[in-house]
Amino acid sequence: MGIDAIFNTASSALAAQRVAIDITGQNIANVNTPGYSRQRPVMESGPSTTHNGFSLGNGVHVAAVQRLYDAVINQQLNDGNSTLGNNQAKMKTLQQLEPFLNEISGNTLGDAMQKFSDAWQSLSVNPAGVAERQTVLGRGTILVDTFHQINDGIRNVQSFANSSIDGVATDITIKAREIASLNVQIRQAEMVAGNANELRDQRDFLIQEMSKLAGISAAEQADGTVTITLPGGEPLVVGNRYAEVYTNPVATADPNLPNPSNQILVTGLGFPPTRNLGTDIDITATVGGSNNTKGEIGGLLYVRDTVLPGYLAKLDETAYNLAWQTNTQHAVGWNLNNATGIDFFSPVIGTAPPAGTAAFAGYSSSRAAIGIRMAISSTNEIAAADVNPLVGGIGNNKNAILMGKLASQQVSFSGGVLSTTASYFNTVVSSVGVDVQGAKNLTAQNENFMRQLSNLRESVAGVSLDEELTSLIKYQKAFEGASRVINTATQMLDTVLNLVR
Repeated sequence: MGIDAIFNTASSALAAQRVAIDITGQNIANVNTPGYSRQRPVMESGPSTTHNGFSLGNGVHVAAVQRLYDAVINQQLNDGNSTLGNNQAKMKTLQQLEPFLNEISGNTLGDAMQKFSDAWQSLSVNPAGVAERQTVLGRGTILVDTFHQINDGIRNVQSFANSSIDGVATDITIKAREIASLNVQIRQAEMVAGNANELRDQRDFLIQEMSKLAGISAAEQADGTVTITLPGGEPLVVGNRYAEVYTNPVATADPNLPNPSNQILVTGLGFPPTRNLGTDIDITATVGGSNNTKGEIGGLLYVRDTVLPGYLAKLDETAYNLAWQTNTQHAVGWNLNNATGIDFFSPVIGTAPPAGTAAFAGYSSSRAAIGIRMAISSTNEIAAADVNPLVGGIGNNKNAILMGKLASQQVSFSGGVLSTTASYFNTVVSSVGVDVQGAKNLTAQNENFMRQLSNLRESVAGVSLDEELTSLIKYQKAFEGASRVINTATQMLDTVLNLVR
């Protein structure tokens, strides 16, 4: 083995340690980069040769730059992000309901119901009083307006969820396009034995972000690309092609759904894809996974199509039953116009409680055709007497007394519930509070779970400055040692040359 072999061995060591120092520097530089996976050099001894009967090595080289990565943890992060995004979307949307159903503050529906009842009791004391009659009329109007305000408030939250779906769909498409682009770069880099570790980190991070938006499935292919599918099996990314997820507003007949309501469509694959309403697939029922339990888009769909329509239906039934009670009793009384059979609220109620959903759908809304409103407009139309005032006199208060007692009388609601209207509405308010708190608890649990997964990932793939600095010292010393070998070989060569002289 000659002096030139010593130079070759030492120079390979210098090159290998320099690469290792570069990799360590890259790790340190990206210690705070989201999604970055720590890299390490994989060094291999050079092929050995036989010299004087001995097997001697020929230095070292960096065989590969390994990315520390755990596919199982990554899949758990994707699944956890999907659940977290779903619960966060539900929590944020439901929290917007609380101001409209806060029975602790004044001017609430429960307060309006009580004051409406109190106004009738005051009228029973002075059935001919103009002021008392005006109060009944005013309290009835306030009650109607309160129903409308709560209905409009819930609908505003529903409209927010409906419009937010469009933004989430756009985000999914943007990330799908970026992943398809990274697929191309990764495949090209690895086809020529290049290092695509950073590109893979970027792609993994995008997949994690996308999984928070929708419940997706990702599978790596033999060529290094990733194929992504939606919960219904629709392809979203295949190689360098991707699909577009977008919304299309469609009319709805249900009065408790937004009109129009965004349906969610996915195009065929392309680069770029093109929309075609005639052939694009409607994924509204599947994009959120089973029962809309996956991703932000599933949470928004669940709130828009299930939770809020349920609240509106209960509010509608409360308004319907209250109007039925009021109208039924009011119609048997007599007003100062010497008339009977007059409804207090409209529209006219044709079905006694418990009525089907179709009967009371939209009854609490401000829509003129179906929503509750005042059927009378003057104080003389208020029926406080139980007989014609021409017979019983304008001081007759018997019907006003019965009207004042309606607040404590139970009425049948759907599902076999027998309750006063005020108590029934209180259960609605309570259910909203329970749903909001449940969403908060689930979100907090998911956040804790994701922190644990993130810590687990960091323990495998994260950058530890202590470890990197230790490695840096190790590679630096190895570099210095290789330099000294070269110095020694140089001295040896000088000695040989001096012998020639």
